[in-house]
Amino acid sequence: MKTKKDFFDDFFTRLAEKGFRVERIMESDVAAEVYDESSLFCVVTQDGELVFEKYESGKARILEQAAEDSRATLGCCTQPPFADMERMEPVLLTGGSYIKIFESAGTILLCRRTGLFGYEFVTCQKALPKHNSRKYYRELLFYDPVQAQDSFMERSGLKIAPPISFSHDELRALVSCCARYVMLDNELDSGNESRIRALMAKIEESLPQQLDLSPRNYFQNEM
Repeated sequence: MKTKKDFFDDFFTRLAEKGFRVERIMESDVAAEVYDESSLFCVVTQDGELVFEKYESGKARILEQAAEDSRATLGCCTQPPFADMERMEPVLLTGGSYIKIFESAGTILLCRRTGLFGYEFVTCQKALPKHNSRKYYRELLFYDPVQAQDSFMERSGLKIAPPISFSHDELRALVSCCARYVMLDNELDSGNESRIRALMAKIEESLPQQLDLSPRNYFQNEM
């Protein structure tokens, strides 16, 4: 699941198929009102909870099953993504209470269990104390633990940039340039030539189909 909207779209469609009438509200704290015939049966909150106006176990179970089916279809995270979460520090955001999972360089990864979406994740920045009225800001919401951890790593500066990669054709072009240099530069000394040959052999490890490593072979093939 990527967003709340994905879940609500799927969930509300399932409820309509079960005979409920869904009126989307999309206010600050309410996502929709669910009616059983003409009477209000349940309110669905933006933070993923079901608030029943009147509780009937049979009909409530239909809603809960629809939510379970939506979670399965959308691949929601329903199992605890981190160990010993009950022992971790609680953090209060504007959207509710979360558990702090990681903190580094003023960036925090938070997590909580919701009634509808499964586990919800937030990355945010931590404000300096005594200088700001808010403790946390720039909150980013996720429902995929891998995306949440990637966001935390990137925002905290812990993510290492991937090494520069070259395509097969780019490597072959580099080897060919080296071969031309060895063959055409008459002033090339033996030390530099040895280093270039070693570089060609190293690059050649990515080009196993080329058996002849000699500069002449490359030079002649490029003619």
